[in-house]
Amino acid sequence: MLDKMFTYLIILFAVLVISPFVLKLASQQKKETKKQLKFAFLAILFAQILLGFLNWENFTSGRSGFELSLAYSLSFLGLFFVICAAQIFLLFDKSFNTLAVVLNFINSVIIFAGMIRLSDMLGFQAVSFASLGAVFLVLAGNVVGLTYINKNKNLLKKYFKP
Repeated sequence: MLDKMFTYLIILFAVLVISPFVLKLASQQKKETKKQLKFAFLAILFAQILLGFLNWENFTSGRSGFELSLAYSLSFLGLFFVICAAQIFLLFDKSFNTLAVVLNFINSVIIFAGMIRLSDMLGFQAVSFASLGAVFLVLAGNVVGLTYINKNKNLLKKYFKP
């Protein structure tokens, strides 16, 4: 239990370290910056799905994220992958960009709950580089997604007053 918590705290720390750099990008309202942020958000979503094909059971060998989601449907992992795919399709229509970002926050909760439920169902801590990567990417996706849909040019001044 302590190892799992420590691992997730490291991931959270890494996201917090990159957040100021993303906030700087968020303050830029240039069309090219927004295009790059949308591409980064899409890349994160595609990477999450690709990580589903890799081992999620343990660090040496085991079943993929997709195999585990099918074998343990009550773990919510299948829902995590469905939402990732839905977000990709939603991002192709500009009017659904905010919904795609909101779904990413929901997916953050789902992957944490899914990994905990899966570990309880298996009777051991299911963790691998691929599952940790997916957790990191969904958290980073929250930051990039918020940056992408931001419309406030004075974002940095709002939080970092000189």
